[in-house]
Amino acid sequence: MIRLANEFDHEAVFKLMADLGYPGLSQARFAETYERVLKHPAMRVIVAEDETGAIVGISSVTIRPQLRLTSDLVTIDELVVVDSARGRGVGRALLAHVKAIAVDAKAGRLELETNRARESYRREFYIKNGFAEANSAVMRIDYELT
Repeated sequence: MIRLANEFDHEAVFKLMADLGYPGLSQARFAETYERVLKHPAMRVIVAEDETGAIVGISSVTIRPQLRLTSDLVTIDELVVVDSARGRGVGRALLAHVKAIAVDAKAGRLELETNRARESYRREFYIKNGFAEANSAVMRIDYELT
């Protein structure tokens, strides 16, 4: 089952972020940010539950207007499925829900950034689910948080 995340999902989502490759996250800072994300009007966090009600996947998305598209852009900020649930359609179900969010928002584009070293990239998970790799470079400045 796919549903919107709530404040009670905090621990499961925190664990999934570690599974995604961010094991050094501060639990206190994560809790604060998680609460802000849940309350943010441009963001959605969705979770996938298995038959026992355990959270086995999450995706967070941002919906925002973009001038160059003259429409909304929906960005998948995170998408992760626990190892034990991979290959069972959980990722596809999360993507289908995100695609429905994009359609409901009348978005001109749905996009995501991923690392080429990730297993999902090597398996062409996103390509198999309708995405095309863009010819672009990600440029960033990281700031140290205090």
